[in-house]
Amino acid sequence: MNTMIIRRVTMDDLEEVVNLESAAFKMTKEQTRDDMVGRIENYPDTFLVVQEDGKVIGHIFGPAFNKRYIEDELYFNNHPNQKDDRYQMILSLAVLPAYRKQGIATKLIEALVQVAKKQKRRAISLTCLPKLIKFYKKRGFHNEGKTSDDIPDPTGVTSVNMVRTL
Repeated sequence: MNTMIIRRVTMDDLEEVVNLESAAFKMTKEQTRDDMVGRIENYPDTFLVVQEDGKVIGHIFGPAFNKRYIEDELYFNNHPNQKDDRYQMILSLAVLPAYRKQGIATKLIEALVQVAKKQKRRAISLTCLPKLIKFYKKRGFHNEGKTSDDIPDPTGVTSVNMVRTL
C-alpha cells in the first residue's frame, strides 16, 4: 500500500533532496549539497518533503522574507526565518518525474500555505518561467510581472513574479 506523507525536512533527507534538486534544476550535486545543508539548518520549518513508502518523491522550500519578491541573494545566502517576516518565498518545488501529474506539487503548495498562515505571513511569493504561469495561476497565484534582478535564461526568457495572498 502506498502511504504518502508531507512532513518537515530532516538532515536524514539530505541525499534524496540533493538528488531531486540537482536533477530538476540541472546543477551539480556538490553545489546543491552545500545549498541544501544551509537550507535544512536555517529554515527546516518551511522546507517540506513528500515521502511515499519511505522515499522522498518531492519537496518545496523557501525562507520567510520581508520583501514581496524573491531577490537573488535568497538563493545564495541562507538565513533563518524571522517571526516578523511578512512573506513566504518558494525557491524550489520539485517532484520526481515518475510522480508528476498526480497532484503532488499542489499538495506541497497547500501544505506550505498552511505553515505560512500559522506563521502569520501575508502572502507566498515565487518566480517562475512563463511556461509555468498557468500552473501557478490554477493554484491561486497572480502574475505580478517580470522579475527585476533575474538573469534571462539562454533563450532570453525572463522569469515572472507570482504571488498568492494568504
